[in-house]
Amino acid sequence: MQDMEMIEKIFAPGKKVLVECIDNQMNVNNYQTIVEDLEGAYLVLQAPVINGKPVSFQESQELTLRRIEQQEQEAYVTNVFVIDVRQDKIPLLVCSKPKKIDRTSLRRFTRFGVNLPFTYKLEKDDLNLTGRINDLSLSGCYALVNPDDRLKAGSVLDIIIAMPGEGSALNIKARVIRVDDPAENEESLTGLALDYESLSDLERETLYYFIFQLQLTCDSILGSGMELPDE
Repeated sequence: MQDMEMIEKIFAPGKKVLVECIDNQMNVNNYQTIVEDLEGAYLVLQAPVINGKPVSFQESQELTLRRIEQQEQEAYVTNVFVIDVRQDKIPLLVCSKPKKIDRTSLRRFTRFGVNLPFTYKLEKDDLNLTGRINDLSLSGCYALVNPDDRLKAGSVLDIIIAMPGEGSALNIKARVIRVDDPAENEESLTGLALDYESLSDLERETLYYFIFQLQLTCDSILGSGMELPDE
């Protein structure tokens, strides 16, 4: 399928997309929104709304758009520029129509090394504990926590992972698949291999987009001839 045909399919009216942009303080912000229309040379998006107010965008501002097609197990990314902001009943962003689109297969995703703080608690327990996620995938993660005799294979945890650039956190129910003794790692911390038990549609998309970004970064490094650091 040619790029333009793919663009018209991926960004058809009603499709959900993630809008990524950089603010004046050089912070990366992500917002979920909906495609309103494709008008000839323009792509029209509903302006993202936070706390009941439309997010402010400037003319000529560059946006990165990301779209996950879960049934096809494909992830897509493209860049556009804001041409106009329409203050209507539903505020709209009129953007340049994408000319090319990059994609990658979600089936290629493996675990990626990360360093994300998280909190967790055992099911039916009110005590929140902290740790960090040091690798992440679409189906599970590996966490390091302080030793706790209550953590056993089969335990169900409520975990909250802080996601960089998302402005929110992932709230996930996860099951402990394996517990590694502190002696098996260098920091005297217990290792937990976790599988996700349940994800909402928004949480799943947020995780897809984050891992998609990691995949693109790895592809870029490998494509440049640079070597990835040893894990």
